[in-house]
Amino acid sequence: MNTYTINHISDSKNAGIAREHDLCAYMGINRTIHDSTDYRTSSDICVGNRHISVKASAFTLMSGNMCEGEDTFEGIWNVYKRNTHSNEWAYITEDYRVYEMNMAEFESFIREFGRTERESEKNGGQMKIRLRKESKKMLGWLANMAS
Repeated sequence: MNTYTINHISDSKNAGIAREHDLCAYMGINRTIHDSTDYRTSSDICVGNRHISVKASAFTLMSGNMCEGEDTFEGIWNVYKRNTHSNEWAYITEDYRVYEMNMAEFESFIREFGRTERESEKNGGQMKIRLRKESKKMLGWLANMAS
């Protein structure tokens, strides 16, 4: 797991979008708008053979309507793992520390801190995997995995 710190430059109110912009700036990519991407066909950042999914505090793994009818943690995770376009994941903490993970590391992270929850009825009410707000336990786990 690679770790480094980036600067906060984005003015987006959405933490995930802001961290994506911040990481793009760090990587020398000029992106100031958010482009919604389908996790199955693209990644938040695609540079060469790097396909990076950017995650921040309290993120949803994927929308419930993309879970192919699965409603258990294991079923939803398997759909994600089978279909994801990404080959790297960058979890960016609230203090702008980046933890770059491969699939095995990201899966461990999801299994440790993810939980299933139901989307709102207005969004279809399907089950999804969501990670809670960043915690001291999560930060300790990331630091331990990085060392």
